[in-house]
Amino acid sequence: MGGSLMADDNSVYRDIFFEESEDNLTQLNDNILELEKEPDNIDLINEIFRAAHTLKGMSATMGYTVMSKLTHKMEDIFDLFKSGKLKVTSDHISLIFRCLDKLTELLDGLRDEEEQSEDQITELWNELDKVENELDGGQTKTADKNVDEKKAPEDSQLELKFETLEEADLSVIEQAKTQHLNVISAAVRIDPESMLKGPRAFLVIDKLDSEGDIIHIEPAPDQLEEGNFDTDFKLLILTESNQDDIKKIIESSSEIAEVLTAEFDEKTQKAAAEEPQKDAQPAVDKENTTEKKSAAPEPKKAKAPSKKSTSHQKNAKNQSIRVDLSRLDTFLNVVSELVVYRNQLEDANSRQNLEEVHESLEQVSRLTSELQDLVLKIRMQQVSVVFSRFPRMVRDLSNQLNKKMTLEIEGEETELDKTVVTELSEPLIHLVRNSADHGIEDAENRKKLGKPEEGKIKLSAYQEGNKVMITLSDDGKGLDPQVLKITAEERGIDTTGMSDKELQMLVFNPGFSTAKKITNISGRGVGLDAVQAKINELGGSLEVDSKVNVGTKTVIKLPLTLSIIQALMVKLGEETFAIPLDVVERVEMIHEDNILQTASQEVYPLQTGLTPVIRTANILNIPEKDQGKKYMILIKGDNKDFGIVVDELIGQQEIVIKKIDPMLQKIKRFQGATILGNGSIALILDVNTICKDAQVG
Repeated sequence: MGGSLMADDNSVYRDIFFEESEDNLTQLNDNILELEKEPDNIDLINEIFRAAHTLKGMSATMGYTVMSKLTHKMEDIFDLFKSGKLKVTSDHISLIFRCLDKLTELLDGLRDEEEQSEDQITELWNELDKVENELDGGQTKTADKNVDEKKAPEDSQLELKFETLEEADLSVIEQAKTQHLNVISAAVRIDPESMLKGPRAFLVIDKLDSEGDIIHIEPAPDQLEEGNFDTDFKLLILTESNQDDIKKIIESSSEIAEVLTAEFDEKTQKAAAEEPQKDAQPAVDKENTTEKKSAAPEPKKAKAPSKKSTSHQKNAKNQSIRVDLSRLDTFLNVVSELVVYRNQLEDANSRQNLEEVHESLEQVSRLTSELQDLVLKIRMQQVSVVFSRFPRMVRDLSNQLNKKMTLEIEGEETELDKTVVTELSEPLIHLVRNSADHGIEDAENRKKLGKPEEGKIKLSAYQEGNKVMITLSDDGKGLDPQVLKITAEERGIDTTGMSDKELQMLVFNPGFSTAKKITNISGRGVGLDAVQAKINELGGSLEVDSKVNVGTKTVIKLPLTLSIIQALMVKLGEETFAIPLDVVERVEMIHEDNILQTASQEVYPLQTGLTPVIRTANILNIPEKDQGKKYMILIKGDNKDFGIVVDELIGQQEIVIKKIDPMLQKIKRFQGATILGNGSIALILDVNTICKDAQVG
């Protein structure tokens, strides 16, 4: 069968398979990394074993043999870890990581419907086999295991006799006959060569479930799920289909060796039940009997165990469902339109004073608010989705570069829009690799500088106002402005009058690199320019703060791209603007006469002290209204408050943020635009940028 797609209904499960496999590979990567730190943690090893077992089961069920075989071989190694026969070493961990990389590669290939062969895994298979056979008795163990897996009662005859059928089942059967339903007995033998019997059995049950009600299964469903049976299982189904139809449905599944079907014969079954059951297993029978008392009236519960088989330790994830992102985009656009039209209704109501629609409008507003909060929360995703890949990356880079380094992660629960989170991966990869290669020194140089031998890279995320800040810092050698200046001049870049910070930002120029030699990690100068391009594309900004022999800190600021927020609507001259409400501390009415002029800037005396005043209209080149009474909006900046002066307050309003067209993204001071209730467009002010432009620090 190879890596080709199965001809049966497994194709229906492809999307689920890819998503679940990605989850399991992520879990394996995280757990293997943890295992290197805690090699004797048996609970962790068990969790790893379960994740590998699930991955093997799913790939075998889908007919992806190449992937299944590699996972199966990895499972053998995990089994040796579990039994204590094999001690976990760094070399073993590296080998397992290479296998996980190969599995990821195979998964991507399957997604693109590429043909796969066992040649792709031969090298890794041999290395795993070598590790296994280096142990005393390792070869024998593997051989015995294969014998056990292939062992099947091929010489025994498939039979339709049920051993645990109860009176309750017989009553259900009698009732079914009065409703002119067929009662079909079926005995199924799974191919002894099948790598996982449990999933094969479940696929058969799943198919039959759409044809009628399965009222009895032997062995019990939990035994089937775990593969705790030889090769045979039996079931009873109430259906409108005949026995030939049922037989064809079962035979349409893969890896089915033999099928028997017949009309259920109550007399034969009672006679069989009266026979002395010499070969019966009382403990198992008792267990099955207990289970049937609850399962008989609700036959469709036979499906339930399958959920366990793919979740294991991820019970929390069962509280969520996967939704196609395009559907969410459509949902968000519809809600956005709803908000715009609601604002128009409110505007019309205020002008016409239509009392009869006032109450209804209030209800519409309330429901719209709830709806928009919900859709925004649905679209949010934790940055941990991206951050989780970097511990493994830093570990690999540490080995590759022969440097000691660790990665510390903070704020991984911080949420961002799904589309932004997805786009963050690439720029962060470049930054982390750059810190590891250029930032962190080798152990010898760190010793000379009085630093710990182990370098530290820190990745953190947090929310600040209406922006998300992502910082990457290291305690490495930093960026030397003078070295950068020399490099820049060698490349024909004019550095006259540049500050140290401006010189440091040159590393984000295309093709700019100070590396003396090119490695497979970096040195070509094609990474950091891509970082800045991507961040600019997302409407964010990037800053570098670096000190020689102390370290480098890169700060990424990401604004809201598309969302619905509370905003304070204001007027500057005749123009209407929006200020995100989450950055507003309070609003003060002020008089021109009370504004004081200091040596450097204007300030306004408040109870909390003198607050710097920013004349927003002047910065935006808008004529101010000549009036004594104005409003000052107090904004909390970086460790300092400042006041933005506006001419009029319109009030609080929910607005839809629309991204500014990429052609206009170089225009600073605005985060986006919104459509007002009267159909006009208002720009959303970026108060932090306005503050910097006013040189308020």
